[in-house]
Amino acid sequence: MPYKNVAPPAGEKITRTDRLNVPDRPIIPFIRGDGTGPDIWAASVRVFDAAIEKAYGGKKKIAWFEVFAGQTAKDKFDEWLPDDTVEAFREYLVGIKGPLTTPVGGGIRSLNVALRQLLDLFVCLRPVQYFKGVPSPVKHPEKVNMVIFRENTEDIYAGIEYAAGTPEAQKILDFLQKEFPKEFDKVRFGTKDKARSFWKMVGATESDEVCVGIGIKPVSYSGSVRLIHSAISYAIQNRRRSVTLVHKGNIMKFTEGAFRDWGFDVAKKYFGAEEFDGGPWCRIPMGKPGGGIVIKDAIADITLQQVLTRP
Repeated sequence: MPYKNVAPPAGEKITRTDRLNVPDRPIIPFIRGDGTGPDIWAASVRVFDAAIEKAYGGKKKIAWFEVFAGQTAKDKFDEWLPDDTVEAFREYLVGIKGPLTTPVGGGIRSLNVALRQLLDLFVCLRPVQYFKGVPSPVKHPEKVNMVIFRENTEDIYAGIEYAAGTPEAQKILDFLQKEFPKEFDKVRFGTKDKARSFWKMVGATESDEVCVGIGIKPVSYSGSVRLIHSAISYAIQNRRRSVTLVHKGNIMKFTEGAFRDWGFDVAKKYFGAEEFDGGPWCRIPMGKPGGGIVIKDAIADITLQQVLTRP
């Protein structure tokens, strides 16, 4: 497609059928980023190019396509996130970006979140592994070897929130008070009377205006299925031993708890996993792709603790 302010270099597009098809000179868009971004990029691109040269003996080479976002884009084009940038990532499938400045004031709250939402980048994939020689406070860092799949576009990353004291937040509070009074009572300081009572108790002279920020965390069946399916598929392809559904279902039963339950459903429905020891943990039977992989769950608090104590 034609671009307004940038021009792609000579090269070919990466395409996708059931997998990525990478030509010898793939065009890959990149954003240098703000702050330390240009310095990081200057060092990184040398490593990328050298690694490809060594791996392919000069047969393959990346055609880097610079696009812009953040402060640089604002300075150049008076836009924080130009359409050219979004379309380049969409057209060329694979891209890389540096850290981006969050705009101050209205409009886009986070450029990173905006990119995820616009491109539907629903998986945040983070390999976590120890490299020998790197200092670590953990007793046995060599045992740390995990891959984290985090939801990237819904739940709290949907970015649906309203600042305290705004008309939007008050509309949500009014709706809760009218339609769900029992739930509204759980909003600790959702009325002037509650706020006034607190300030009186502590002997402070503060405004009794309602000042409550509101956030909404949507967790869907479809979104959960695609994330968990991706994680289990990755585990099969990379011969991992288990997949753990990390959640706070003990507190948020209908969002986090549903995520957990749907995860076990995905394992059974799409991968043929079977419950053991009375469930809900399950295992993919031997003889099937991924045979022996255990699908289990853990409360987030315990997971974060055991990452350090029992890696």
